[in-house]
Amino acid sequence: MADILLFNPYYSQRKEYFSFYTPAPPLGLMYLASYLRKHRIESRIFELGVFETEDVKIQKDRVRFGISDKEIREILKKEKPKIVGITSMYSIYYRDVMEIAKTIKKYNKNIKVVVGGNHASSYFKYILKDRNIDFVVIGEGELTFLELSRTILAGKKNFSAIEGIAFYRNRKVITTKPRQLIENLDDVPFPARDMIDLVKYSIPAKNSPYIMRHPISTIVTSRGCPQKCVYCTVKAVWGRTWRGRSANNVVDEIEELVNNYGIRELAFLDDTASLDKHRWGEICDELVRRKLNIKWMTPNGIAHWTLDKKLVKKMYKAGCYRITFGIESGNPETRKFLGKPFALKQAKELIQYANKLGMWTICTNIIGFPYEKMDSIRDTIEYAKHCGTDFAAFFLLIPQPTSDVYQYFRKENLLNLDHYLEDLSVNGDEFEKVNYVLNETGCDTVYFKKEELRELQKNAYREFITYRALSYLTNPMKIIQKIHSLEDLRYVTRLLAQGLKIVARTLNPLNLKSSDYLYQKKSLLAVR
Repeated sequence: MADILLFNPYYSQRKEYFSFYTPAPPLGLMYLASYLRKHRIESRIFELGVFETEDVKIQKDRVRFGISDKEIREILKKEKPKIVGITSMYSIYYRDVMEIAKTIKKYNKNIKVVVGGNHASSYFKYILKDRNIDFVVIGEGELTFLELSRTILAGKKNFSAIEGIAFYRNRKVITTKPRQLIENLDDVPFPARDMIDLVKYSIPAKNSPYIMRHPISTIVTSRGCPQKCVYCTVKAVWGRTWRGRSANNVVDEIEELVNNYGIRELAFLDDTASLDKHRWGEICDELVRRKLNIKWMTPNGIAHWTLDKKLVKKMYKAGCYRITFGIESGNPETRKFLGKPFALKQAKELIQYANKLGMWTICTNIIGFPYEKMDSIRDTIEYAKHCGTDFAAFFLLIPQPTSDVYQYFRKENLLNLDHYLEDLSVNGDEFEKVNYVLNETGCDTVYFKKEELRELQKNAYREFITYRALSYLTNPMKIIQKIHSLEDLRYVTRLLAQGLKIVARTLNPLNLKSSDYLYQKKSLLAVR
């Protein structure tokens, strides 16, 4: 039994627009659990999502990628918790957090339900309209959740002195003083990975052509980002700050992952890992010095203006085989607007240098800024084609209400959710619909309808993939320079096989979504 349970929520979608994603290791919950344990408070982490399509639950009009309410009640019956913490990172899945809270309160109304995460920090006033949720932790969670847990477990009723929380009292939302961020992240213990089946989270990646080694896990070496990108919502948790762990502390954790858990590949999930170039270089040097033989990548993107050739070479020697650059736009004026006024020439030089070393390169791009014209979109596509990146992703801009760019859409009468967020009674279905529009259909801009933007996105993928495939065929050295070992050869073979499938889907006129080029949807509706 445990007084405190931490739930990584399942998620569900309507049958007409579902996509199956397996759960990711709940790093935030693992940090909370380890911090509680450091202060002699025990907790347990439960994964409510499912890893296999066979375990999907088919409901009336929804596909639920998680365990049943009955199984959740069995967990509560066995553990008899006084507190349940639920992470709420993504707005589009908040409906499921509400359903989980309802299930908990139906079982025992005395259990305190605490919600935290990016979505919770952004929309705490909206969230607390749901009377099944008792508290919201706003921002960084470790210290706040520790103090809140101590207060609840002690049976106290006064919570106003706890910084960084919001709760409902006397028919109004009470928001306490903001919590100061933890100054030294080395004081935070490593995530409590012993509380989950770490390898289980890695199994879905085993057959992925994009992963070099298995098992794979995740790590975060810093928190926050000082950059002011107009589309970003990270500020809701970290503000516009950045803090990095020391190199020794980071590599100690990696060594633990290698020796204790058999991890052979890592994904660095930092928002801005290399902001401190000296620290980032030290991490690479220490990985080499300890001879940990780990492969790693930066899937969330890395700020090219914080890197130079010397540092990229260190990354490669330390085991980095795939690097993602957050380019976002190939047009200088649009880059100034979005908050990245850095030289594209420098990015191109680094991309091509990384290719020559033998690394795989990816560039992320965004289409649909409010004042973006066709020439800007063309610049983005052309830059992606000619900068040398092995692959390019083209996303439609999502103007979340907590991002700065939302105000531009609101000013131009393109999108206005203010009244909805302030006054609408809690309705998970309606909230899901709004987020589906934002995430899947895009938003009209000053110069384009969303339907036109989706077509431009699809054409961007087709144009880039066709161009890159021809460049590999006419100059196979671009592929050969990636091969320095038998492991590299096997990886290249898998990528080429996947590449042929992508090209075939790209040229298929029946494809409806750009994401069809990247993912093959499994038919889940027949699963029982």
